[in-house]
Amino acid sequence: MEMVPNKAEVVVTGWLQNVADFEWGRAVKVAVDVNRKNAAGEWEKVDSTLYDCTTDDKTGAFDDVRQVTVVGRITGTNVFQKRDGTTGFSVKVRAESITPAHGGKVQEAAIMEQWPTATIGQATPVDSQAPF
Repeated sequence: MEMVPNKAEVVVTGWLQNVADFEWGRAVKVAVDVNRKNAAGEWEKVDSTLYDCTTDDKTGAFDDVRQVTVVGRITGTNVFQKRDGTTGFSVKVRAESITPAHGGKVQEAAIMEQWPTATIGQATPVDSQAPF
């Protein structure tokens, strides 16, 4: 019987929160809205899942990019303390690619105002070696 390597592959499309370039590569924080239907049957945002993505590839600019698609593999989780004192977590992803979603750039301010954004406060990492 041939062994197949274990891996957790993921494709994430979400709101670009932060891009940081380092000597070793790039770190990108992506937020994905968690939605549910309320009592009136309308969808509402109830939370966000954060993805801390790293890659060797520093090509491509993210100026004016609101959403990105990340293809990679899950490497773990990160626990941190939020500003309000509660504990949050993010999923660590080693990215094969990070590209603008749907063409990525938004040309008209009116369109940008229609898009919801994930409001995520600054957090203090529990792990001081984490890139975010």
